[in-house]
Amino acid sequence: MQPKIVDSSPSAAARTTRTTSTSRRSSWDENEGSASGSDSLLTSSTASLRAPQDKARRSFAGPGPGLLIFPGTAQRHQHNPNGNAGSKTIAKANDGNVAINQPGPTGRSIRSFRRPPLWQPPPQDQGLQEGREETEVLDRPNPRDSHGACLTKVQAFIIEFLQGSSIHGFIYLAKLGLNFVERMLWFAFICVALFSIISLSKRTWHRFQTSPMVISMDRNKLVWNTSFPSLTVCPHKRIDELKVEEYILAHPDQFLSEEDQEDFRDFIVKLASLTYENLETLPLNKSYGIPSYKYLDLLYELKWAFEPEISSGAAVKMFIYETQTEFGICHSVNSLVARYNSFDYWRSGDWSLMDHGDRVTVHPLDGEIYAQIINLSTAYDVYFHGAGDVPSISKQRYTFPESDYTTVELIALEIYTNEEARAFSTKQRSCRFNYEADEMMTVPIYSFGLCLSECRMFFALRVCGCIPHFYRNRLRNGRRLPVCGLEGIGCLVKIKREIISLKSDKYKINCNCLANCDDSNFFVQSYRSRVWFLGANLQWGIVEYPKMQLRRDVLFSFADVLVYIGGLVGFFLGCSALSFTEILYYFTARFVRRMFIN
Repeated sequence: MQPKIVDSSPSAAARTTRTTSTSRRSSWDENEGSASGSDSLLTSSTASLRAPQDKARRSFAGPGPGLLIFPGTAQRHQHNPNGNAGSKTIAKANDGNVAINQPGPTGRSIRSFRRPPLWQPPPQDQGLQEGREETEVLDRPNPRDSHGACLTKVQAFIIEFLQGSSIHGFIYLAKLGLNFVERMLWFAFICVALFSIISLSKRTWHRFQTSPMVISMDRNKLVWNTSFPSLTVCPHKRIDELKVEEYILAHPDQFLSEEDQEDFRDFIVKLASLTYENLETLPLNKSYGIPSYKYLDLLYELKWAFEPEISSGAAVKMFIYETQTEFGICHSVNSLVARYNSFDYWRSGDWSLMDHGDRVTVHPLDGEIYAQIINLSTAYDVYFHGAGDVPSISKQRYTFPESDYTTVELIALEIYTNEEARAFSTKQRSCRFNYEADEMMTVPIYSFGLCLSECRMFFALRVCGCIPHFYRNRLRNGRRLPVCGLEGIGCLVKIKREIISLKSDKYKINCNCLANCDDSNFFVQSYRSRVWFLGANLQWGIVEYPKMQLRRDVLFSFADVLVYIGGLVGFFLGCSALSFTEILYYFTARFVRRMFIN
């Protein structure tokens, strides 16, 4: 064995370094050469990486280091320093080199792609020309593209809402993986649920609008008071003969003969007692120079002085007021509406409300309480009614002679309305309080009897063009209605059945009169009369106090409507009030932000 001589001089080290560098360069050149002959091994994935930027890569120049990592353990490198024989190199067409390292003795697998060449700016003239062309293309409006983009945004927005909505079933309309049949089935289910909600909600709302109240029975008689019966007395004698003689003497030109005077006496008496029931009894041959609008003034000028006295055992004093009714001049006791029909109130043109004080009430602990009218001095008709009502031609009347002392015993049935019902409309309550008189044209207060009287008045005006003289002919709006003369009364005779019953096959009659919310109904239980030498007297009262009272309460309030409809929506769609808030938010603020701001 010969000894190995090692040259450790600097020149020898330099030679060694150059030799090593030369061998490495030759190894890299061989790899490049082998890669340049392997263009056919370019895979489809490599081509797909090149396709989107073909145009831009034409201007790329110069190789640059880069790395695209595939599954496995990757390591950046520029060449194989060890020169392993197991490495292959694939050349990329018109690009740099791609080195794929097979597992060598070190046991590592590294795949790397060279990054495409860096972009180099094109020549100045060519760049300016291409920039102008691209700017012109971008600035040119394309309505079809903008409309399509808007529809795409709306579609994406709706899909986003359906996928994120808290309403059950909506998510399946936009969920991925469902076919057309499944989507249509879910759409049908949602439609059935919506139809059920709307149908049942309409029934609930109709019930709330028409019958939210219930009338119940209250038997706790020791805690409530009973209204004392009100009545209206209409005397048979209404014209003073002495005043008639004075009128005849004051107008000699209207009564040329004794026969005319006698006919006038009969005419004025029948005119004073004129009602719908006896319209045909009025002589229609001569008016004696009296215009129809003066009829009521003349009757009050010639009326007989009917001044009865009243006394009662009640704690509250009762008053008797003169009032004008469909039966002529009458007097009412314990009435809250009689004064609005007085002749003085009409003549003054007043429309203000008057203070009547409290209604007279009685209690079982008060015992038997009677009221009495004395000094009637004539036969009379009596109508019993509540304190907030007036006599009606459809109600029963009682007639008593002028020489009897009559005692009438009544029974009462009252109905009152809870204070909570005042928040409901009149249509929902099916009743009116006395202050709800917006539709009344002749009085500033509401009453069921007054409403029926106005309905008869306007029906007569529509058919005959005039109204009877016992109505107020001046309306609240200032309009004056014509009063029926002899010809008009002849027209009223033909339709008196329709006027009394307010039912007609020929004419449409719609009074829209509702009952009083607080009302009292009285029924005559018994009455007895005996001859009385001091003239006609009338005594009436409640002997047996009622043991029950009707009460109008709220059964179905607006809160119940919300609970019922909310239960339907939750049962069929599983949503709540916040779900509707979500819909409102999505299609207002979020929609505007998505479509116009972003």
